[in-house]
Amino acid sequence: MPMPPLPQPMRRAPPLAIVLCAILTGCSTTTASSVPTDRVACGAFRPIYWSGRDTPATVAQVKEHNAAGKALCGWERR
Repeated sequence: MPMPPLPQPMRRAPPLAIVLCAILTGCSTTTASSVPTDRVACGAFRPIYWSGRDTPATVAQVKEHNAAGKALCGWERR
């Protein structure tokens, strides 16, 4: 017994949208920033302070954030 023919959509090549996405992705360009990424972050983020009501886990996260800021941005204790 021969197999019935496949429905029309299943016989076609991959959908046009998928092919276009693959082609257009190859055409994308990136631009280099004149400001290093870490300096952008240094301007956007500041040290965080904790209170006595914060949990030990929160204090540990704040200390980790501040240590990264000190290493990357030169934050000093005020």
